[in-house]
Amino acid sequence: MIIERQKQRLFLQDELKKQTDEFKNKLESSAQDLLLDKHELFVAIYIKYMENGEMLLKFPASRPLPRKNEHFYCFTLPDSLRRYKDWGSQTYGDLIKKETQATEIRCIWHSSSDDPLFVLAGFKGGSEDFKNYIEKTPGGVVVLGPQVPPFEYLANLEKVTYSVHDKCSEILDANYSRLPWKSELVSTKDDMTSIVMEQLAKFDSVIIQGPPGTGKTFRIAALCEKLCSNGYSVLVTALTNRALMEVAEKLKDSLIKDKKVYKTNLSTDESKEVRGILSAEKMFSIPGKLMLSTFYISSGSAAKNYQGPLYDYVIVDEASQAFLTMLAAANMLGKKNLWVGDVCQMPPIVKTSKDRIRKQGYEPLIDGFDTLTVSNKFKTYQLCDTYRLGERAAAFTGLFYNGNLKSMSDGKYLQVERQDGPIIVPMDLPAGDPTPLEAIQKAVTIASEVLNKDKKCRIAILSQLIKTTGALQVEVARQLGSINNILVDTVARVQGLTRDVTIYVIPDTDAKLYSLEKRLFNVATSRAIRNTYIICPKSIAEYTYMSAEVRQYLRKLYNENNINQIVIPQI
Repeated sequence: MIIERQKQRLFLQDELKKQTDEFKNKLESSAQDLLLDKHELFVAIYIKYMENGEMLLKFPASRPLPRKNEHFYCFTLPDSLRRYKDWGSQTYGDLIKKETQATEIRCIWHSSSDDPLFVLAGFKGGSEDFKNYIEKTPGGVVVLGPQVPPFEYLANLEKVTYSVHDKCSEILDANYSRLPWKSELVSTKDDMTSIVMEQLAKFDSVIIQGPPGTGKTFRIAALCEKLCSNGYSVLVTALTNRALMEVAEKLKDSLIKDKKVYKTNLSTDESKEVRGILSAEKMFSIPGKLMLSTFYISSGSAAKNYQGPLYDYVIVDEASQAFLTMLAAANMLGKKNLWVGDVCQMPPIVKTSKDRIRKQGYEPLIDGFDTLTVSNKFKTYQLCDTYRLGERAAAFTGLFYNGNLKSMSDGKYLQVERQDGPIIVPMDLPAGDPTPLEAIQKAVTIASEVLNKDKKCRIAILSQLIKTTGALQVEVARQLGSINNILVDTVARVQGLTRDVTIYVIPDTDAKLYSLEKRLFNVATSRAIRNTYIICPKSIAEYTYMSAEVRQYLRKLYNENNINQIVIPQI
């Protein structure tokens, strides 16, 4: 199957239009309505920047708080618009037009304050320009609203589709077909750095498939050290700044200490988090140096004035989050490419409707890493030792990886829990209700009991549905207050996250189809070091439409727990 360039452009144009239309609706919405009714806009008082680079804001306790781990467009307004009651009929777009300074930030924690009328929250990601501006006006009012979609990223990728360069054509014009997956297993005792360098001496591109907790970031950092020490220029690119900073964290005592690591769009808190990392205004290549840059910026370098590979080696982290066109852009930037990701976890999130995707056949363009991996066109390795998951958890998660997952965990958590891995919590849940009270209260009860055993335990409470997540957030706040080591979020937003305990809530709605989707279910149930509690309808194992892996997972759980009242379909 050769995917025509015109279809590739049509997908990017469809996605851009969908995101543009959706954001336009927000821009044209009443600002007061977004603040008071829809809770998509927030007003806060700036307190200070802390020593670690985080920005501290104060919010009224009478209104909902920004969700933890959510990204926002943060801006200041003229004095005449400091009070939301003075906004009148102005829209969100009207406020943005009058902004005096702006940045993008991410909420990372909530906390009570000395004044019961207010709640404190910490944010990461603010730019140095915003910091310099807001510090001159302590007590100033800031507004947080929906983040501007990645319009320019999609535009960059569309430009890439017009490239006639061989490095682009290798990816975008290849003949792809789905073949039995062939990968060579790599264990802890194997030197992945030597294996990769040996293979890249023979081939231009290599794939590393990394299941949960197999040390992908550690191995990427080790490879960067080796390549830079040999005088090569290296780029590591990923969808998120968080992924790039995880790589930087592993290099603190080596390349960063030697002033050999640069990062584009280095934020204030990032410079404090990993001291010694150097700021780069734009991407450039220096022998023996490492550049860290997001897909958004890397795609721009590939799209603009491309004359040939800029780097000796390009490493794509979070490759499962890359469109096929982004992988082509990375291929253009490097003489040699290493793609690192997990084809068994979630593909990029898009706004284009599922019906439109199916009708137009956009799946291989969206799920670019899967397209490359299952074609067997490139040498592929799979890491098979997990340090996150215990023996029992690795056996369950290993069902998604042909049973090729071995635990290397030290088992310290067993001092707290009787056993590691998943725990099924089947319940009688009302059909069609996305916010079942009993399930939500059960999730909070489990979280409370876990914290009673270990106050420092990091917990994630997850659901596939935004409505369920919202109800969970309210109940957690009501019963437990602002506890920073509890994260409540949708599964789609936690890929790459590690927690001690995860609680996955599956309501009895038509959305079970998506809650049990193989890759989403795998993400939801593989975040935890200790245990994953799956709160679900008693009848869930009778559901017809699920993958063989998910069915086997549930069957194994039900059999272990001797839950015989439910007929579990055979695989």
